[in-house]
Amino acid sequence: MYSKSMVKDLFVRDFDEKLHAKATQIATNDGITLASIVADAVDKWIKNHEMNRHRHNLILYDNETTLNRLLDEIDKLASDNWFKSSCGSAKHYGMQYLNKRRWFDATAGNYDKLLENPQETGSKVLEIIGNKVGNKFPLTVAFLVEDLAREESVKKAVRFCEWYERKSLPGITYCIANTRNVIGGSFDDLFDLFNVHNAVFLTKGNKLYKLRLDEEGFYSLLI
Repeated sequence: MYSKSMVKDLFVRDFDEKLHAKATQIATNDGITLASIVADAVDKWIKNHEMNRHRHNLILYDNETTLNRLLDEIDKLASDNWFKSSCGSAKHYGMQYLNKRRWFDATAGNYDKLLENPQETGSKVLEIIGNKVGNKFPLTVAFLVEDLAREESVKKAVRFCEWYERKSLPGITYCIANTRNVIGGSFDDLFDLFNVHNAVFLTKGNKLYKLRLDEEGFYSLLI
């Protein structure tokens, strides 16, 4: 069985006849097609977008069984194109799970310092990851929010996440926390924790749910 490549027409706004004629002439002189130039440009744009993509998501779980399933799914989805790192206490079940799967422990020997001085030590941790990532796309699983919320406060966890979000570093970061450690804060702190992340997920059993914080007018209550 042969696979067919689907070809799509691309309509480019403001790409007028004069520009088309000039680009076509240059392409002809170089022995290539205009279509190949456009395809190459789009391909480079996609790759650049991927390399600079920033995602900072919060995932809440309820127990170790659920966490085990979550980490297993993340590990399976992350191909060799990703640089997989983790941040957390060596005693944390999640860290032990990821260590067995050879995720790079970016906070080895420094985690207590990270809890004491999240931003100062966090900068060093980011530098460590940056020196290791190479040409791969960084994927980080962190349990810092959980520990800060439990040991200090949800507010301190929020402040760290705000600091991290201002960095807007390329890559995907999952702040993973046990629900019971974050619901003890005030409503405002919990809302701020949700709001500082790009997306918030709840995982229960074998399912993953995405929370949506969309501002609504009160009239929507009757729609």
